[in-house]
Amino acid sequence: MLVAAIRFVFPFPTILIATITSIACSYAACLLAWPLLEKNMSAYVLYCAFLLSGPFSFHFTTFLSEPLFVLLTSCVFLALKRSSYLAAGVSSALLSATRLVGVFVVFATVIQMFSEHREQGGSALSFPRWLLARPDLLVAVLISPAGLFAYILFLYLTVGDGFAFLHIQRAFGRVAGNPLVFLWDGLSVVPKTGWLPTAPQWSALAAIAGLALSGVLAVRRQYGAALFCALCIILPLITNLASMVRYVIGLAPLTMLLAMLLSASKLIWLAALVLFLGACYLMTVAWIGGYLALV
Repeated sequence: MLVAAIRFVFPFPTILIATITSIACSYAACLLAWPLLEKNMSAYVLYCAFLLSGPFSFHFTTFLSEPLFVLLTSCVFLALKRSSYLAAGVSSALLSATRLVGVFVVFATVIQMFSEHREQGGSALSFPRWLLARPDLLVAVLISPAGLFAYILFLYLTVGDGFAFLHIQRAFGRVAGNPLVFLWDGLSVVPKTGWLPTAPQWSALAAIAGLALSGVLAVRRQYGAALFCALCIILPLITNLASMVRYVIGLAPLTMLLAMLLSASKLIWLAALVLFLGACYLMTVAWIGGYLALV
C-alpha cells in the first residue's frame, strides 16, 4: 500500500519506488535504533552496518516487508521506552498490518504497562482495575491488532475468505507439525560435498539462534521483547523452516541485542564490522558480474 501510494504520485517503475522506499525505511530504522541501543556507539555502528551492508542487507533494500517491519517494531519499542502508549498502539496496528506476527507485539505493550504499574507500588491483583481506569491505555491495547483485523475484513470483502492468509499456506507446502521435528529434520540435512551448512541447516540454526537470543532478552528482563521475538519465531516454525532466516533477522530486538553482545569485545566488534562491510563489497561485485554476464 505504501509503495502504491508513492507510485500514484511519482509515476516511476514499481521496483524502483519499492527499492528506494525500502532503503528509506531501513535508514529510518537505524535512526530510531540510537536511543534503543542506549546511545552505545559501538553497538549502533555494528547494527547499522548489519542492516545496511551486512550479509542479509538484501532483505532490507528490496521489495520485501522486512524494512517496514523493522522500522515499525523500533517505533513500538521506542514508544514503550518513553511510556507513549498511544503511539505504541498506533505503531502496533501498522505492524500487525505489515505482517501477521506483528500482532504479538501487543503482549510487549501489556507487559510494559504491568511493569509501570508495579513500579508505582501496585500489586498484580490490582493491575486489571488500574488498567480499566486508564482509557488511554485501554485504547492503546485495543487498537494494536487493528491492522490485522482490517486485513481480515479486506480479504473477506475481496476473496470471500477472511483467513485466506492462513489457508493459502498449503500452497507453500506449510503443514502444521512439531517444531522440534522440523528443527531436527533441518539439522539432519548434511552437505553432500564441502563443509558449508545446507539451506535447511542454516534455517534450523537461525531459528535456534533466534530463540536463544530471545532467552537472553528474558534474562536481561526485557520480557516484552523476549516474548514477542519468541512468538514471531515459533509461529512459523510450527509449519516448517521455510524463510526462517529472514524471519529471524527481521526481528529488531534480536539484531540490536546481537550488536550489543558483539560490541562487548573490541576485537570481536572489529571482526564483525569487517565481515558486514566486506559482505556488502562481495555482494556488489557478484551483482555487477552477474549483470555483465547477462549483457
